[in-house]
Amino acid sequence: MPKVKINSVVKLYTLCLLNNGPKHGYEIIKELENKMNRSISASHVYPFLKSLEDNKFIACKSVEQRDKKRYYLTKNGENFVEVVFSKLDGVIDTVIEKRISTCSHCPCKIYNGGHSEIIGNEDKVFCCSHCAEAFKEKLLLIH
Repeated sequence: MPKVKINSVVKLYTLCLLNNGPKHGYEIIKELENKMNRSISASHVYPFLKSLEDNKFIACKSVEQRDKKRYYLTKNGENFVEVVFSKLDGVIDTVIEKRISTCSHCPCKIYNGGHSEIIGNEDKVFCCSHCAEAFKEKLLLIH
């Protein structure tokens, strides 16, 4: 059983960055700082990279001058990331569930935007103006 715990946003983001392709440690730090809008020290990143390497989730190649290490996910690492991300899916679903509405006409899910109209003193949400028109036409046929 792996002894790698993803108990911080820095670690989670590091996995995301490695999942996008090989990276130098310094490159990971700079991308984390950019994404998180805060200072990230090497002590946040390198011990985690070492634990990933010890568990054979990443490997590294020395490239370029000065033997800079470029870290990449191994096949085991890809599987580990998939497990972490699948667990995260449930958390994300819970967080955004309240923000998703369903079109009043079709089964489309709407996360952001959409088209809203007041119909019969009721605020209805539609995925687009075409669904709003179809909904109103359907109401006319019923009445």
